[in-house]
Amino acid sequence: MSEIDLNLIIGGPQGGGIDTSSNMISRSFAASGYNVFGVREYHSNIKGRHSYTHLRIKKERPRSLKYPVDILVALDADTLFEHLDDVSKGSRIIYDASFENSELSQARMIMRDTSRRIKEKLNSEKLPNNVKGVLAYMEKRGAKPIKIPFESIVTSVVKDGPATRYFNTLGAVITLSIAGLDQKFAEEGIRAVFSNKEKAIKENIAVVGAAYQYAQNNSMRGQDLEVIDTKERMLLTGNDGAAIGKLMGGLRFQTYYPITPASDESSILEEHESLKWIASEEKKLKESGVVVVQCEDELSAITMAEGAALTGARTATATSGPGFSLMAEAIGFAGMDELPIVVTFYQRGGPSTGLPTRNGQSDLMFALNTGHGEFPRIVISSGDVEECIYDAMRSLNYAHRYQLPVIHLIDKNLANTTDLIPEIDNKKVKVILSVQTMKQEDFKRYNLNTENGISEMGYFGKNIFWMTGDEHDELGHVTEDSEVRDKMMRKRFRKLETAVAEIPMEDRVQLLGDPDAEVTFVTWGSQKGPILDVIEDLKKEDISANLLYIKMFEPFPSEFVEKVLGKAKMVIDVESNMTAQATKVLKQNTGLSISRTILKYNGRHITEDEILKATKKILEEASSGKKIVNEVLVDGA
Repeated sequence: MSEIDLNLIIGGPQGGGIDTSSNMISRSFAASGYNVFGVREYHSNIKGRHSYTHLRIKKERPRSLKYPVDILVALDADTLFEHLDDVSKGSRIIYDASFENSELSQARMIMRDTSRRIKEKLNSEKLPNNVKGVLAYMEKRGAKPIKIPFESIVTSVVKDGPATRYFNTLGAVITLSIAGLDQKFAEEGIRAVFSNKEKAIKENIAVVGAAYQYAQNNSMRGQDLEVIDTKERMLLTGNDGAAIGKLMGGLRFQTYYPITPASDESSILEEHESLKWIASEEKKLKESGVVVVQCEDELSAITMAEGAALTGARTATATSGPGFSLMAEAIGFAGMDELPIVVTFYQRGGPSTGLPTRNGQSDLMFALNTGHGEFPRIVISSGDVEECIYDAMRSLNYAHRYQLPVIHLIDKNLANTTDLIPEIDNKKVKVILSVQTMKQEDFKRYNLNTENGISEMGYFGKNIFWMTGDEHDELGHVTEDSEVRDKMMRKRFRKLETAVAEIPMEDRVQLLGDPDAEVTFVTWGSQKGPILDVIEDLKKEDISANLLYIKMFEPFPSEFVEKVLGKAKMVIDVESNMTAQATKVLKQNTGLSISRTILKYNGRHITEDEILKATKKILEEASSGKKIVNEVLVDGA
């Protein structure tokens, strides 16, 4: 079998090896030449609550996920309860035989509201509130349960330690066997996951053999998949991409206070302070490394980063919504004192603590307006893992070229998206150094005599200048003179005019697809991939569509957006927030309104099928002459 488009979920308790098993599946398929795309969903407790990874495997590169899934791997009974509606005709459900005695009332790790909802569904079908009832519910939907004796398979080959330690491996390997992947690739996946841990490799490969033998003996083995020749690729997340991009962009100092989902990026930087593919002309970048500091709070993180920026170091910090709230005043300080600082802002569900481990895009307006008063900033957003790499590089360039705070938005969905990247082009974004001087006399840090608004940066400790959060003159001395105030405000904002003139349009906004399409989607962030897949789906039904993909929100690409939307026939905005924030920013900058929206804000990743279903609903409403659909809400999984 050469063609494959496999969607699967592997789920279990938080801390139960879900990441390991999904990584095993991903690396095994990658080793055989297939492409893998996935999103990790995890609960906000340390251990026990339900977590899962949703993966899609294809010959060509996937850009999104779909429901229903083809395979559901349950490493605990809770997974069966939690995903009862995510399967359909032909779906296969892999579960441990011991789960069949589990009652819903005993599933203490399922949230109370979720348990109540599951109970209502089972009761509506007159089914018992236990695993047998859930399996019967799934069978009614056309799914096929596959009972596996996990413990007996493991103990047949591994005698040391609890058998449950290997259940995640067994669940993953049974999946690979059913899919038709050759056993040698499963073993290769094991070696990659347990690198340099010889005992773990030996024991887990023994489990691989036992699992494949069990599948063969019980006629579960899938038709052999074609092996595809491929070049070496990197399995990266959005967090990985941002960290790699910062390193390639010459990052020298990173601060952070631990917060989900931003912390992973700084942990990656701590593990990999330099990369072999940094351009040869940037030899000094290879020699000096990166300083990463875990601070006592976000106030310390942003101000410490600003102090490092004063030395000329390329500096950044990373945080999420609550942390960004605490950074607001210091970001204003960076705006007043023209400090080159990058804040990588990982969005999650709010307000307050909100949904600390779930997706969200509700901080766009916050990023654009954080800090009191008015000061220039650049706000950009990434939509896939590769963009995270190059946008992180660009962010450092923008900060140093224009001497202002740059806010790089990455939503949680993208932070925890896994993708196979064919290559990283170290020449795609050239490192731009700051405007600096060695002049000692009469140094004017905030020189007004500049057409582009950019003054000489100077060297901290060599050039003498003053810094203050107050308005100041060219030397940095405090002033409240009205004429100086006018000049300084205009000087600072001229930087955005310079940025508009210098930054290529394709780095700010893109029109993807047929320019004369019947439907124009508008989006930003991680909806990019699913919409591109929906465009392909609509094409099969003779409906042409394109995507106006916005990457930079400040300065906003008004003229380009006006031109595209001015000729668009039907416009649909797609976002992961409740108030369609991008449409508000668009209207503020262009005066144009978008009335049709597809919105998802329950914290889960949006999928290809959800956008397609909502789009068809909008098209049906429009063709029937009914009232325009102002909002189509997507029910999440």
